[in-house]
Order: sequence, then C-alpha cells, then structure tokens
Amino acid sequence: MGSGGRRLAALCLLMLTLAAGLAGAQAQQPPAPATATAAPVDPKSPRGRLDSVRLELSQIETVLARPDLGDEELLRQRIRLQPSLDQLRLIVDQQTPIVDQAKLKLDQLGAKPDEKAPPESAEIARERELRAKAYADADETLKIARASLLQAEQLQSAIADKRREIFAAQLFAAGPSVLSPTVWSNAASTASEDLRASGYVFGGWLSGVSASLSGTRAGILALSLIGAGLLYWARARYLPRFKARYAVIQETGAGSLHALYVALARIVAGVAPPALASWLIYKALGTMGLLPERIRPVIWAVVVGLAFVAFVQSLANALFAPTSPQRRLIRVMDDTARSVVWIASALALVMAVGKVFEAWLQAIAAGLSVSIIVKAFFAILFALALIAGLYRIRDDDDVEQEACLGPYVPVDGASLGPLRVLGWLIGLAIIGTALSGYVVFASFMAQQTLWLGIVACLYLLAHQFIELGIPHLLTGRGRLALTLRAGVGLRAATLDKLAVLTAGLLKLLLLFVTLLLVLAPWGLESSDFLASLRAAFFGFQVGGVTISVSTIVVAAVIFALGIAATRTVQRWLDSKFLPTTQLDPGLRNSITTATGYVGYIAAVAIAVSAVGLSLERLTLVASALSVGIGFGLQSVVSNFVSGLILLWERPIRVGDQVVIGDVEGIVKRINVRSTEIATFDRSSVIVPNSNLVSGVVRNRVRNDRSGRVLISLSVTRLTDAGAVRTMLQEVADNHGDVLKKPPPAVLFKKLGTGTMDFDLICIVEDLDQAGRVTSDLNFAIRKRLAEIEVFGTPQLEVKGLSGVEHSLDGIAGAVERARKAAARKSEAPAASQPRLEAEAPAEKPEKTKAAPAARPSRTAGNDKE
Repeated sequence: MGSGGRRLAALCLLMLTLAAGLAGAQAQQPPAPATATAAPVDPKSPRGRLDSVRLELSQIETVLARPDLGDEELLRQRIRLQPSLDQLRLIVDQQTPIVDQAKLKLDQLGAKPDEKAPPESAEIARERELRAKAYADADETLKIARASLLQAEQLQSAIADKRREIFAAQLFAAGPSVLSPTVWSNAASTASEDLRASGYVFGGWLSGVSASLSGTRAGILALSLIGAGLLYWARARYLPRFKARYAVIQETGAGSLHALYVALARIVAGVAPPALASWLIYKALGTMGLLPERIRPVIWAVVVGLAFVAFVQSLANALFAPTSPQRRLIRVMDDTARSVVWIASALALVMAVGKVFEAWLQAIAAGLSVSIIVKAFFAILFALALIAGLYRIRDDDDVEQEACLGPYVPVDGASLGPLRVLGWLIGLAIIGTALSGYVVFASFMAQQTLWLGIVACLYLLAHQFIELGIPHLLTGRGRLALTLRAGVGLRAATLDKLAVLTAGLLKLLLLFVTLLLVLAPWGLESSDFLASLRAAFFGFQVGGVTISVSTIVVAAVIFALGIAATRTVQRWLDSKFLPTTQLDPGLRNSITTATGYVGYIAAVAIAVSAVGLSLERLTLVASALSVGIGFGLQSVVSNFVSGLILLWERPIRVGDQVVIGDVEGIVKRINVRSTEIATFDRSSVIVPNSNLVSGVVRNRVRNDRSGRVLISLSVTRLTDAGAVRTMLQEVADNHGDVLKKPPPAVLFKKLGTGTMDFDLICIVEDLDQAGRVTSDLNFAIRKRLAEIEVFGTPQLEVKGLSGVEHSLDGIAGAVERARKAAARKSEAPAASQPRLEAEAPAEKPEKTKAAPAARPSRTAGNDKE
C-alpha cells in the first residue's frame, strides 16, 4: 500500500472514530430535548393566555421606552394596555381557588415520612408526586400572573405620569406676550400669507359647493337646509308657547317635582332643534363629498358650537327661569337670574366662536404669532364678558335699604356674593396670564370656568331630581309604590326607609361622578374615567386583598341576609317551636339568645370572607387589637362574657323575681351587655351583666316558683287565743290558691303586756300570686276578727294604765280642794253660784275617769267667753 492509500485509510479510521464518539455522546445525553420539543401550550389555557399577555406587555414596555412619545401615542398605549389588565385580573381570580384546592389536596396526604420512618406505599408516593406537580404548576401560574399584573399596573402608572408631565408642560409653557411688539410685527408680516391661504382653502371649498349644486347633490343639500330651517322655525314658534303653557300650569298649584320635569323638557326643547339642524347640514355635506380634510374640523367646530351655545342657554334658562319666578329652581332675584342667563349665553358664544377660529387657523396653517394673538384675544374677551356680567349683578337695593331708618329686611333670593368675588378674581387672572405670555393657561382657565359652571348646574338639577323624585317614586301614589305595597307586601315605613337609603346612595354616586367630571379637563380622558370607575367598582389589590365597592356591597348584602335569617329563626323558635316544649321561659330565652349569637357570628364570618379577608388575618387583627380592647373596652368585654355566663349557667332566668341591692323586680330580658329588670312600680332598671355575676343577687324563684305568704296579727289579751287560731286556720284553708301541702301554719309568736301576736304562714303555687292572696286573706281576717270582738269577747279594756289613772284622780282632788278653800274666803254677793260650782266638780271623778281630760276643755271654753 502506498502513502496515498495509507492516508486514505487513516482518514477513514478518523471518520469512523468521530462517528462512534458522536453516537455515544447522543446515547449518553438525557432525554431533555424530548421534553423541550413537547406539545405547545394551549393558547386557551391559563398559561397560554398568560404568555400572550406577557408578550403584549413587553411590546408596550418597549414602546414606552422611546423618548419622543406624545400624548396621543401615550393614550393609544393606555387603551392597548387595558385589555391586558382585565385579562390578568381574570386569570388571578380564576387561579387563586385552583391553587388553594391543589394545596388542600396535597395537605390531605400529610407530611412526607422521614428517612428513618418506614417508606410509604408506591401508590401513595405516586399520588403525592402527582398532587405536588399539580400544586407547583398552579402556584407557578398564579405567581407569574400576579407579577405580570404588577408590571401592568406599573406601566399604567408610568403612562399616567408621562401624560401628566406633558399636560403640565403644555399648560404652563411660557410664550411671547401679546404686548410684545415682536409678536405683532411677525403677525403683520404673515398676515398676507394667512389671508391667501384662507382664500385658497375656503374659496376653493365654496366654489366646489356652488359647482355641486346640481342634480341629486343639490336636492340633498336643499332637503337638509329645509329640515334645518323647519327645526329652527319650530323652536322659535313653539318654545314660547311651551313656556307660557307650563308657566300657567305651575301657577295653578303644581309641585316642585313638576318644575323639574318642565326644566328638563325645556332643556331638550331648546337643544334638540339647533343640534339636529346643524347635524343634518353636516351629514348632507359629508354625503355629497364636500368636506375635505382641512375643512372638516372647521365645519364640525361650527356644528358643535351651535349645539353647545343652545345647550348652555337652555340649561341656564331651565334653572334660573328669568321670566317665570314660580318655576325657578335656584332662589335668586329676578335681576340676578337675568344676569346669570346673560353671562352663561355670552361665555358659551365666545367659547364657541373661539374654537371655530382655532380650527380655522389650524386649517390654513397660520403662523405662531397669529395663533397666539387669536387665542389671547378670545381668552381676554371671555374674561371681559364674565366681568361685565358680574358687574350687572349689583346690589343697588343695599344703598336704599341702608338709607332707610327701619331695620334691614333681606329680599327673597341670593346675591351670589362669594361667587361674584370668585368670578372677578378668575376674570382678572385670565387677563393677567394672557397678557404675560401664558396664553395656553389663560385659555384653559376660561374653558375650565365654563365647564365647572355647566357641571355645577347639572349637579344641582340631578340632585333635585334625586331629592324629590326618589321619595315620590317609592312613597307616593305612583304605580311602582302601589306595586311594592300590594304585590311585594312592603309597608309604608319600610318604603320610607328604602327611599332615604336609595336617595343617599344615588347622591353619593352623583358626587363621585361630578368629582370625576370636574377633574376631566385636567388630563383625565374618557378611558381613564371608565378605568377609574372600573377600578372603584371591581377593586384594587392592597396586601393581597381586593378592595372594591362591589365586594363591599356584596358583603353588606350577605351580612344583611344573615341577620334577617337569624332573626327569622329566633322568631320561629320563640313563637312556634319552643312553646310546644316543656322548657321553662328562662331556658327558652337562653336558647333564642344563643341562636342569635351564633347567627350573628356566622353572618360576620361569611361577610368577611366575601370581602376577601381570611379568618387567619382576622385573628392577627384581633390579637393586635387585644391590648386596646383590654384597656379601652374592658367593661364592655366583661359585660359580654358575663352575659354568656348568665345564659350558660342560668343563675338568673327571664321571669325570675330577683333582689339586687335595693332593687326588686322581674327579669324581662338578658341582653349582650346588660339585663333589664322591671320593678313593681312599672319602671325598668338596666343592670350590667358583670354586677349580676360578681355581685350578690337574691333570686326568689331560683329552684321553685312557690311563694310564701306571711300575715302578722296582734290582738288584745282579752281575746280568746284558740278562737283566733281557729279563725286564721279556717281563713287560710278556705282560700283556693293556698296549697294544702305543706298546710297553712298558725304560730303564736309573742305574748305581750296587753296584746298577743300571731303569724299565719301559708304557701302559694306561684310567687306572682302572693300579693293577691295576701290581700284576700287580710280582708277575710278583718271580717272574722270583727265577729270575734263583738260576739265572742267582753268589752275590751285597756290594761296597764291604773297608775296613771290614780295620779290623775289625785291631781283632780287637789285642784277641787284648793278651789273650795278659795270660795269660802271670797265674799261674792251671789253665794249660790260658787256653791254650785264647788259641788259639781266633786261628783265628776266618780262619774268618769276622763274628767281630768274634759276639764281643761271647759276652762278653755270659759276663757274664750
């Protein structure tokens, strides 16, 4: 073999060696490429949708990285971003329960055994692996979705920040002042070119219109002009009649709600004809092909301007009604109403004409100086119209009233004093900023002033509709109110509450929408407005919890339904089920109250779960608030726990007669914090539950409701004790409510000097009968005791007073002897009279022992004579 053959053999051997090594390397490689070339992800699955959204976010982020983005491009990217945000929120909401369920299934298998523990079976190990993989996949998808949602929200915030920066830069950009001679010289130098451009653009358009006035095009344009003329003629002819007709109806006694209907009808009647007429002409020109790109914005500005002026004028007329004070929705003076309508109409006209001129300057591509002068001119004209209108609202009556000697009597209406001052400040600010070079800001202030006035008028109109229309709709004699009463079964009081609640919610919504409308000119476009409404209703994430109006409303509805169901069950237990059992009233009350506690806790738990808070988070919050509860709500918690103890141990039950300190009464209700006790003087005493648990309470019917009747009786010693005992025994036995077991008992309690004391003790079945039985027994004993004293005993004589009687007799004798001695010594001419007087007292101590008491009466009578 030659050298060439050897080289060829060596080359073949080298190739075989490389081939074998390559084959061995491929055989040793793991099957990773097989998994890499697996079937693609389903685009309809959560992971497939998530991947497409992430790609969209990457593209939006790349566009936003460009430094030369304008507001229009940012707005397009904002609209493009919104579907991705909605899709990510949907994926997160759908994936969260899947992850929780997969985690629960994995936890059901328990922890994986340690190395030292016996190995688990192959089936359990395989099931654990499958469940762990399912949980890992779902959790990975959820984490990626949450991260992407955070990225999308950050992009949204970045777009909003850039738009605000552009808006602020354009708004507060300082340009040349209209007082600068350079501006006027530049405007004069470009005026000829602007005029030629105007003639070229508009002259060509007018020539095209005149050339097309033949055939079908002429008919279309003629029909549109005739329709517009008829609409304006109808407005001029029938609107005054409409005003006069409803003014008469208003004077005959219609209500304020009717005035609102008239105001709304006047707005529609005043705006619809001009808007429709302008729209007909615009559509006719567009159909005929007579609206080129440069002319279209100008014609559209004219159409919108006519409708805008008609709307502002009709709105001002509807609210202030300068010619019809009886239907005026805002109470102002007649002169003030006329001035306000004039101001609104003038400002709307200036604004509309200014927008038409701006569109015209853009159509002809006018110079910068001319644009600045025109914009500043209309801004200053707007401010002058505002100031002139405010100057018309003068308080001329104040000078005359101050000159009068009488007291000041305010007129019916408002002088709009604070608004006038604010209007003057705004007008002067517009003029100052326009002259100083901030023309864009001056024009924006003028637009914002008119916009705020329109929003305020619409807010007042809608607020009065809610204030008057909702109560009339739900509580009046309308069809809806009658249907709710007759068909649904709602009571009038319930409808009143529903009307107040509905009106309050609508007012809150109206205030929120008005606030967004006020902020709209500051860079909040319609997409941002809808996004704000969507975010407020469907919520935003705060710490993993979605906070939104919808979830709060749903939670409130669930809580209300839970409370209603709990009270329904309580009423059913209290009135239907528990009365059929043999349970005492106290136990029934405990069962009903405990059912209420369980229902309230369940309602709170379900409502909190609906909001998105877990019980673990509530536990953390409760533990964090435990210190504050311990110090600030110590008494409340103590009373609540004491109430639970009362319901569980039942030392005091509803219906028990208890004595707490100096309060005695019947337990009427055991509440969460306190217990209500009704005393016998028909008053209610509220006792904290902690006092009942930790204090001393006397329960007269704790174990038995039988009552004890005790009657004490004192009679003289001359009365027959056996007769008294028999009488008391018979009286107790004859009463039907006195129990025979144990039988009544008569006790001889005390033997005194002149009296004997007896006690009658008997038992009644219920403590509530004790008062009535005691009264009945007292009446019977009094009757029988009178019979014993009259027929069965001698005349009662009071014993123990013999010493007092002898002393009185001695005193009386001494007095008589002294008088006799004085009579013998006296020498009175009539001797018979002293003798009679001396003999009479000597016999009185023998007749009655009461003479010493009767003698002072005679002495008093003699003294009087």
